Amino acid sequence: MKIQNYKIDQYCKDLLPETPAILLYGQDYGLISERSSIIINSFFKNSKNQHNSLNIIDIMYNEVLSNPEILEIEASSISLLSSKKIIRIKDTNDALHKVVEDYLLNSYKDCLIILLSEPLSPRSKIRKLFESHQKAVILPCYNDENNNIVSLINSAFKEEGIYADDDSVNLFANYLGVDRLITKAEIEKAILYAGKDKKLDSKDFTSFISDQTSLSIDALYDFSLAGNLKEAYGVLVKIQKEGIPAIQIIRSFIRQMQSLYNIINASSLNSNFNNIIDSIRPPIYFKRKNNIRSQAQSWSLLKIKKALLLLESAEISCKMPKSNVDIITKQAILSIGLINKK
Repeated sequence: MKIQNYKIDQYCKDLLPETPAILLYGQDYGLISERSSIIINSFFKNSKNQHNSLNIIDIMYNEVLSNPEILEIEASSISLLSSKKIIRIKDTNDALHKVVEDYLLNSYKDCLIILLSEPLSPRSKIRKLFESHQKAVILPCYNDENNNIVSLINSAFKEEGIYADDDSVNLFANYLGVDRLITKAEIEKAILYAGKDKKLDSKDFTSFISDQTSLSIDALYDFSLAGNLKEAYGVLVKIQKEGIPAIQIIRSFIRQMQSLYNIINASSLNSNFNNIIDSIRPPIYFKRKNNIRSQAQSWSLLKIKKALLLLESAEISCKMPKSNVDIITKQAILSIGLINKK
């Protein structure tokens, strides 16, 4: 069953009790995480016992594939501490289609299955299953549109009594929206930046934006694509020591490589390179424009595709149990730096 986009947030808060399973999918992992948390709170709010970690069972998709019975066994065994249970399955894909379809034929009313997935194409079997089911629900989680981001900023500022004019808020919003959790974290930083004056203008936002972790990742990206491996390695070690998650670094690289692909593609049709650069959203920081120009001249679409395959493989490896995410990230990014040297 599909839920209209403008109704999704309210649906998460007022979860229907007869819902047997919910599939959340999309590219905004932060939004998936946020909505998943709201759904969990909504599911347990009328329960006699407050939920805790014992009421939420996490199962990897490969465990379900190797032992399909585990879903029904876990769903039917309710904890002594609560009358309700949630089973959460991460990294869901079409391989689970048949198992989930069989479960939905005989689901348990006191157990909610939450499935989390990367973007799914319209042809995806499990996506089609949830879209056509009468009770199971599917919730897309894509990057926030500009209007949504502006609304999030204004709402947070109003609550904290902070004033910022519309142009300044729109400037800030242009740099956000890649991930809901990151967006909220950056808004919180802006609130702290406002200080006792509780007032922000465009100069404040420009200063604030230029001092974010994202600029360190930008520098890492620029060094790597230029083949400056020593500098790239130094920036990467610094970022990792600051505790920046490997997935955030890798996904930022993926977005930037995709953006470069689009720039090169567009430049073959339009000779006005400056207009192409200026049309990119989020806007490219002005100090990086020469770097982007050099990358567009030295990288080919084929090389970018090779880099994207490396990054996608690295992201999958980072999600594997007991994986060393720092080493995986180093290998992927330094390998990208070597692609253009060959």
